[in-house]
Order: sequence, then structure tokens, then C-alpha cells
Amino acid sequence: MTIMNVFKPSALALNSRKQCSSGDETLAYTRPRYDIADQSESFLVTTDLPGVAKQDLSITLHDGLLEVIGKRIRQVPKGWKILSEEKEAFAYRLRLMVGDRVEEKRISADLKNGVLSLTLPKEEEKKPRKIMIN
Repeated sequence: MTIMNVFKPSALALNSRKQCSSGDETLAYTRPRYDIADQSESFLVTTDLPGVAKQDLSITLHDGLLEVIGKRIRQVPKGWKILSEEKEAFAYRLRLMVGDRVEEKRISADLKNGVLSLTLPKEEEKKPRKIMIN
């Protein structure tokens, strides 16, 4: 099985600049850049999420759909006055359909310097079982 058979972009995520609501503000969704590497024991998904803090990150897996949402909210330091605004608040959203070769309970995530690393361990391949006849 090739890696393309395991992961594929969700059809739900193809429109990258949709609107989402977060409390009282409206954020635009942007699809982040990502890479998928096939390692011997697992798949490694690395996603660029600059400006996203750990507390503003959500990762879910439901019915084979892996969804990463990271909100990048502009924070103005206390006492500062905004003279010009060029940065907008928005949310990154990545949706991937995960194949049946991933062991869901052992998925781990790590966020360092704006890069999210997801490790998705592979399930052991099912081998044919010989059934003895009595």
C-alpha cells in the first residue's frame, strides 16, 4: 500500500479561505503547508503553523478524518496603540483522510517553533491465520 492510499486531502478542505467563527470574531481558514513521511514504524506528518500557540491548537480524529485547527490570534501588548494593521487573525485548518493502517490510540503530537509534528504509528499487518480442522 502506498502512502497516497493511506492519506489523502479531504474534499471538505479543498476550499481553503472559508470563514469560521471563534467566539465573537470571525476568522478565515487557511490550509497550512504539510509533509507526510513514511517511516518504517510510523507515518510522520509535519505541518507549518507559525504564530499558533499550544493552547490555540486542536487535533481530532473522527471516522478516519484527521483535523488540525490552529488559531493565530493577533495579540497587542498592553499599553500599545495600533497605528496600522496588516496582520489579520485567522485559523489554519488541515484535514486528511487517514487510512486503516494507522493505530489511532498511539498517535502523538509535538509543537515546536511553529512546526507541528504528528506521529501516526502503523498497525501491524494482518497475516493469514491457519485454522486447524478437528
